Amino acid sequence: MNNTPKLTLLTLFGAVLEEANPAERAIVLSGLATPVRVIWHVIGRPRYARRVRG
Repeated sequence: MNNTPKLTLLTLFGAVLEEANPAERAIVLSGLATPVRVIWHVIGRPRYARRVRG
């Protein structure tokens, strides 16, 4: 994981969240530090959505 680009990790994180049910998703997101949660919502989530749309 240390050698994986950060933007790739965000994309992988999106795939994990997509497979999670709403309760699991809430648990995972609540466990993130606030700055990481912000990064996910501002950069990661839109990036993942673009990737899935192709």
